[in-house]
Amino acid sequence: MAFPSYLVPNLWTLTLLTLLAASVQSNFIVFDDDPLQPVTQDETVSVGGTVTLTCRVAASDNSSLQWSNTAQQTLYFGEKRALRDNRIQLYRSTGTELSITIGNVQLSDEGEYTCSIFTMPVRTARATVTVLGVPGKPQISGYEDTVQEGGKVTLTCTSSGSKPPAKLRWYRNQEELTGRPDVVETNPDEATYTVISELTLTVGRSDDNTLIGCAVDHPSLSSGEKWTEQPIRVLFTPDVTIQPQNDLPREGEKFIIQCIGNGNPKPTSYVWQRKDGELPLLAKVDGSFLLFEMLNKSDNGVYLCQADNGIGKMQGEYTLLVQDLTDDSNNLFPTSFYLPSSSPTSDSPSPSLSPDSFPTLMSTTSGSSASGSLPASSPPTIFSFSVPYPSDLTFIPSFSSSSLSTSSLSPSPPPVKVLSTSLSNSLFPDLSMSPEPHPPSSDSSPSSSSSSFSPPPASVTPPSVAPPSSDSLTPSSVTIRLNGVYSFTGK
Repeated sequence: MAFPSYLVPNLWTLTLLTLLAASVQSNFIVFDDDPLQPVTQDETVSVGGTVTLTCRVAASDNSSLQWSNTAQQTLYFGEKRALRDNRIQLYRSTGTELSITIGNVQLSDEGEYTCSIFTMPVRTARATVTVLGVPGKPQISGYEDTVQEGGKVTLTCTSSGSKPPAKLRWYRNQEELTGRPDVVETNPDEATYTVISELTLTVGRSDDNTLIGCAVDHPSLSSGEKWTEQPIRVLFTPDVTIQPQNDLPREGEKFIIQCIGNGNPKPTSYVWQRKDGELPLLAKVDGSFLLFEMLNKSDNGVYLCQADNGIGKMQGEYTLLVQDLTDDSNNLFPTSFYLPSSSPTSDSPSPSLSPDSFPTLMSTTSGSSASGSLPASSPPTIFSFSVPYPSDLTFIPSFSSSSLSTSSLSPSPPPVKVLSTSLSNSLFPDLSMSPEPHPPSSDSSPSSSSSSFSPPPASVTPPSVAPPSSDSLTPSSVTIRLNGVYSFTGK
């Protein structure tokens, strides 16, 4: 039968496709059309591990399955052990399956294992066992001693026993570094490899106490399973800072500053200097400390400290600015009162009294007056105190306008003795005032006196001063003998 000429190329194409499909099918171990054909699979195991070899058939005709090793020695025939090797054990045996295990696998166990079924004809299948050589823990060499800042260090990492060859990776504090390409050497005694890698680093002070790590990357290991670290010590000059004992140095107080040098090694020598001058006489140097026994404004300045650790010298500075002591002059209340002794003219100090003892004294206004009398036996009392006045007030003694005015009052007038006062009743309502202008003497007797003020003697002439402005303080202190009280005129 002859085919038309236009069909001939198509027939050739169909034939080639059929042959190609048959060729590809022959490379697979699965034969769907033969239920008695054994089926196996390849296995990979690490040295020292256990591998399981399984052989199956789709159907059983009561024929036995058998496993043989790479030397074609029978390991198991059905349920019967044929080779006396305790590492090989029966795992499962049925009419359609034969599975065995090989424990403590060695590199010599690598190769092809054969499963056979004794039918007519005998059918076989092969399984390849690949044994991985487990690499040893990496070792780092090349580091012998400390390295000075700016120097170089070369480290070598070595790992042996891997199969296939392992890959080495470098790390610095968990950050991966790039070393030189690995060098692979074959071990003469067994089919394993030794891998060598080098890393060269230029170190700085930040690398001091840094951990340089080398890790092995291999199929037989989990990530990071085998890892070695090498700490690096770097020598460097100190960083110098000066720290004060407190942040507010006050005049008259003790003060300490410390020179702190962070270097490797630690500084062993400290030199203190004062910029543009000598150290104060009361300043004492004690190693890294500079002590001021009592601060003074003359101690102000810039102080320098130089620290030396044998690798180098570095200098730090501190600016000292001495502060004034706390100023209490803004307190409007008297700080002390002076009471007389047995003598009526005595000005000896007495225990201080609280401002609360004289509440009406602070509220006295211009033109205020009171009258009264003390017993004749009670000598007049002299109170002497200083009252800092606010900037918007001016206090002056209440004198006669003909003898003294606010425009001629000196900042600090002398004490003026007044024979009587008009404030006694308002300040001490429960006391009676004596009309005597002076304490009684041996040749005088008590007599009454008016409550009006007497002007100072003509011989007492306060020095003239310029009229104070509205925000000036005039006077800063007043001392007046008024039978135990004071009279102020607020302005």
